[in-house]
Order: sequence, then C-alpha cells, then structure tokens
Amino acid sequence: METSIKYRLLALLFLCLFAGGLYGQIPIKTYTTATDTFYWKRYVHIPRPEKIHLKKISESGYKKEIDRFIAQNTGDFQQFTNDSLSNRTLKDLRKSLYPTEINGDGKIDLIFSGFSGGLADITRIYLNRGDSFELVFEDYQYLTKFMRKNGLLTSLQTGDPGCGEDYLYFTRDYEVKWEESVPVFIKGKQTVAYKYTEEPREYWDKTIPFRSVSDTMMVRASAARLNEPFIPRLETFGNIIAKYRQKTRGAVLAVKNLGKGNTWYFVELFPGVAPAASILYEADKVPTFLRGWVSGQSIILDR
Repeated sequence: METSIKYRLLALLFLCLFAGGLYGQIPIKTYTTATDTFYWKRYVHIPRPEKIHLKKISESGYKKEIDRFIAQNTGDFQQFTNDSLSNRTLKDLRKSLYPTEINGDGKIDLIFSGFSGGLADITRIYLNRGDSFELVFEDYQYLTKFMRKNGLLTSLQTGDPGCGEDYLYFTRDYEVKWEESVPVFIKGKQTVAYKYTEEPREYWDKTIPFRSVSDTMMVRASAARLNEPFIPRLETFGNIIAKYRQKTRGAVLAVKNLGKGNTWYFVELFPGVAPAASILYEADKVPTFLRGWVSGQSIILDR
C-alpha cells in the first residue's frame, strides 16, 4: 500500500514538472522566434551612428608629444597599464591617440578614442597647455561629427550604438563656446531610435513640423500597424516603441505611401511631452528627440 502511494506521488510530481516546463517555455520560444529571428528582418534597418575617421583630422609627426602625454597621464589609462584589467598595452594606447588642433594656439592637442576598460568605448579631448595636458571633454563611445572654424573647435557629436543587450542608438550634440582659452562644451540635442527601426528610402531635404490630432498617438518601429505579439525583453507589443497620452509636436523627416488612406511618416518627436510608455532608457536625463513611424491619420502637417 505504501509502495503504491509512493509511485502515485512520483508520477504526479513528474507530470507537474513536465507540464510546468512545457507551458513555461512555449511563450518564450514563440515570442523570441516571431520577433527576433523573423519580424525584424522584413525591412532595412536604420544604420548605426557613423563613426568619423579620426585619422582624417589628425596630424602626423608628433611622436614626442604623444610620448610626453602618455608619461604625464598614465593614471587616466589604467586599462592599458594594469595587466590584471585587460591584455591591452601602451602600444594599443598609442593607436587610440589622435593629434589635432582645436584652439588655434599652435600647440598640438590630443583626442583619445578607444577602449575604456568596460564594454563601451570612450572619447576624451585633451588641451595642450604647454607643460601639461588638460582634460576638457569626455563622453562614451565615439565621435560622429567634429566641426572647426578658423582653427577653433565649434561643435561635435558623439554616437552611442550601445553594447551587450542594449537596443537603442543615441547621438548627442555639443556646441563649443570659447571663454578666452577655455572651451565650454554645451550639451544640446540628444536623439534616440530603436536599432530595428525601418529606414526610410529617402529623407526630405527640409523637414516639416507637425502636431498630433488627438492626445493619443503610437510611435512604431516600422510603417505598419502591428499590435502583437508581446515582446518580453522590450515590455511592448508588436512594433510599438512609444505611446503618447498628450498632444505632442515634432518634425517629419520622410514619408511612405502604402495606398489611399495608408500613409506613414518617419518623424522626430520633440521632448516637450514625454511618452506615457516606451521602450526607452537613459532618456530622462537630458531632453531627447525620439525617431520613429506614425500613421498619417494621427498627425497634421503644419505646412
């Protein structure tokens, strides 16, 4: 009798484990297959922020200045000097240093762009003060724009495509104001887009402002109305990347016509109104312009 009860309990336990494993895995398998390996491959994605070639703006013949810089600033680059942190060496550090002029005083300045010691790269700008180098700028990842006028740095932009499990592309604009010989980097516009956003076939030469028709509007990753399946990793449905519960404004960058009454606009949402729900992260620290697709029925163009 006792043996029979034991067998029944074991059988019941086995059935519970089998059923729990079966039903616990079905949603995950179905959703990840539908979204990650099928749906997002239906169209061309927007490109990563394009890194500029720093060798094109750097100058040659400054080996002694680079040697002096390394000797004075090894503390800033322990990822290249500490054997326990990585297998990078000072040779790798040299390859990541770019001599260039940013303040027109005739002294060569230095840009470091490369390994930070972590997953993301880092960019730093050092001003040559004659007897030392002063760190004047730092941001993660890499440069996508670098503008100078009459030998003075006037603006730059950094691109951040994320790393690891990150799924957003960021660009950050900086304006440079000079107070005598001191550069002041003023953080301006930050733009964000989901990395699987559909790329428009052609951008307009001039943007057109728009406003939403009502206080409810969906921003999507592609020019289609898809509300399923649920994507656990993003905690959203279909191709929805943001939901607005207030009227908002922005600028139209491109258009896609799919037939009468089915027009979609690729837009940039102004940060004056925050979405009620979104897949965004790190967008609450500075005003962020969100890019995505909206239905033509949900906005009015202010021509």
